[in-house]
Amino acid sequence: MSMKRVSILTLLVGLLVATAAFARTQAFIKGNVVDADGKPVPNAVITITSSDMSDFNKVINVKEDGSYSVLILDATRHYLFHVEAPGRIAVEQHIKVEAGSTDNVFDFKLETQAQMMEAEKTKLLSQPGYKEMEEGRALLDKGDRAAARAKFREAVAAKDNLVSAWVALSELAFDAKDFKEALTDAEKCLSLDDEQIRCLAVAANASKEVGDKAKNAEYMKRYQSLNPDDPATAFNEAATYLNKMDDEHAKPLLEKCLKADPDFPSCLYEYGMLLLRSGDMAGAKEKLQHYLKVAPDGPNAKTVQDTLKYL
Repeated sequence: MSMKRVSILTLLVGLLVATAAFARTQAFIKGNVVDADGKPVPNAVITITSSDMSDFNKVINVKEDGSYSVLILDATRHYLFHVEAPGRIAVEQHIKVEAGSTDNVFDFKLETQAQMMEAEKTKLLSQPGYKEMEEGRALLDKGDRAAARAKFREAVAAKDNLVSAWVALSELAFDAKDFKEALTDAEKCLSLDDEQIRCLAVAANASKEVGDKAKNAEYMKRYQSLNPDDPATAFNEAATYLNKMDDEHAKPLLEKCLKADPDFPSCLYEYGMLLLRSGDMAGAKEKLQHYLKVAPDGPNAKTVQDTLKYL
């Protein structure tokens, strides 16, 4: 055998050995990209990167039937598959397959935002208490407050820490004039979330109704610190001065109240009467007329009507 033929044969054998070794590091991956109903998502794009190789970036356009396939040249490394399509929520999956393997199948499901929210809602409603809470909200929307209240009570019996259910229970109890129960429910709510503003409002008002001055002062202080721009906060501060016949300090607070809510009945009435006491007849008339407009059946309506006869 000539030296030339030996050299060529040696080269071919070497190439075959190298090719076989190289093939052993490869792997074949395939799969499908589908929507929430299992239908193909043909316009999806798969971007493959690797934390082991900072400059590695491979992009695959999914076929019309939703399928894809890719040859991984170095299956000894870890890869991140990022799958996306217009109008759908992207998904990611870390993948590591065996070198030399060809039976690797990875499917990806791409959902719309609405589909994901619906799935999360379905999952949530399967948990104790949430189904009853959702039913309570539906009953409340229909105006059946008594049935809603009973359903919210079922919700907290199933899951004690549902803050939104305790909020609803405290407000429904207060509206039903069950002030003692409203206070109990509001305090339970606040034990779970001490800055729940709606429960603080119920606690402040319910404690006032049951005659607990200490709790009323405590809850009003907490409510006001969390909601300083609320017109009711300004009015309550003004009321403290009005009770002391201190119009000078009450006036700016009533003005603050009306700036936050120009239709706040109590502030309109007290500010109108304050202007009357100060001699501003035109201003008093304007505010008291506005009071009758927004609260024609309000608790001070008769007094306002009588006062306007003399203005």
